[in-house]
Amino acid sequence: MDVTCLVTNPLVVVTNREPYIDEKIGSGIRTIQTAGGVVSALDPLLQEMGGDWIAWGSGSADRVTAPRGMREVPPKHPRYRLHRVFLSPSEEQGYYTHYANQGLWPLSHMLVERARFSRRAWPIYRAVNQKFARAAAATSVPGAWVFSHDYQLALLPAQLRTMRPDVAIAHFWHIPWPAFPVFRLCPQYQEILRGLLGADVLGFQTSDDVDAFLHAAHRTLKAPVDFDAGHIVWEGRPVHVRAIPISVDFDAIESLVRHPRIARWTGGIRRKLARRDRILGISVDRADYTKGIVPRLQGIREFFQRYPERRGQVTFLQIVVPTRSEVQEYRNLYHQVEEETRRLNREFGDDDWTPVITIRRHIDRARLMGLFRAADFGLVSSLFDGMNLVAKEFVAAQIEGRGVLLLSESAGAANELADAFPINPLDAEGFASTLHEALNIPPAERHARMERMREHVQQHTIYDWLQSILLALSEVSAAYARE
Repeated sequence: MDVTCLVTNPLVVVTNREPYIDEKIGSGIRTIQTAGGVVSALDPLLQEMGGDWIAWGSGSADRVTAPRGMREVPPKHPRYRLHRVFLSPSEEQGYYTHYANQGLWPLSHMLVERARFSRRAWPIYRAVNQKFARAAAATSVPGAWVFSHDYQLALLPAQLRTMRPDVAIAHFWHIPWPAFPVFRLCPQYQEILRGLLGADVLGFQTSDDVDAFLHAAHRTLKAPVDFDAGHIVWEGRPVHVRAIPISVDFDAIESLVRHPRIARWTGGIRRKLARRDRILGISVDRADYTKGIVPRLQGIREFFQRYPERRGQVTFLQIVVPTRSEVQEYRNLYHQVEEETRRLNREFGDDDWTPVITIRRHIDRARLMGLFRAADFGLVSSLFDGMNLVAKEFVAAQIEGRGVLLLSESAGAANELADAFPINPLDAEGFASTLHEALNIPPAERHARMERMREHVQQHTIYDWLQSILLALSEVSAAYARE
């Protein structure tokens, strides 16, 4: 889908994570394009239209390649400007590690007992948001569109609004928005609300998130709210609050798995599985406690206990990518996953069969999509997830329609992928029963369910998500022009 025609004003993107990161490799420097839905949608748009992207310069060589903060990207064929915001170690700890990831992240995922809010971290979080806002204000030309993102930059919209009332601001909150009694546990919840209400357009993953945000704004700030229209009047301005589910690039995934090299590799995996009468399941997660990895392993143990005939037949491949290693809780989780996996393999495995195989590193995207195509079932067991794009990637990669998807009811993707098999990640017995049911449905039904999900993902891509944001910004700009 070509969305370039929708961009009528200069575009400035603001994210915590940068689209290109420079890392020191030996005596040289390697530039890596980061992964994720936002980059896959916005990098091609900025390459086509030009523009600016503001992000935290976190790479080990970022200061070398951009000593004054600005670097043109992509490196070999520059098309737009990347402005890096550099943080000191204390800023990184206070803003990112402590306030964002030990406070807002667990609270937004309803994991109240894990949330830790530091009074010392809050002013650092606020000051770093101000740094990003100043960079956006300095970069934006009159009438620019600013598209900012997520819980790390919750204060930026209001800060930028104060500096540059002439720009149109959209902010997308990628993770779940918690129910009001949970959200109120954030000591600075009113400041977070005020920060986000600086935007003209606020996007969330689901209608439940929208309802929760509207109720929080109404109860806390007494702002006039039209719940049916998703409309808030704040400081004399309308703020449009909408459910705009993010998605994947369906055509790009299809092209990857149909590429001759990946198709041959996938075919080899399928032939090997067929010779040994094996069934392959797969999951892909960061080593994050919101992903329900340990409960999933408990469900797999229950499955092999209940259905011993499946021992030696079903192999589960879990890709667990280490993340946020500076946070002790994440390191502890990674060790717990390793221990649970060893116990399960000792209990059920033998010399010829390992029930659970773990890959502890990032896998390049082409091979990962090939594994999705080869798998007989995919597992997404998040305790909570704003969306979970892995579920949609698995569906897009299943071009033969052979596999089934088991999907947590508390992941945002469950609202769209109605033909997935719903699971409660905390119900090990229910998980085992659902996996048994999913593996026993007739091939024709399996194919029909997958094709219906594939049709939905094909019709609701990452570019449809972006189109909705750009159209909303266009409407805001038109309203400003009439004033």
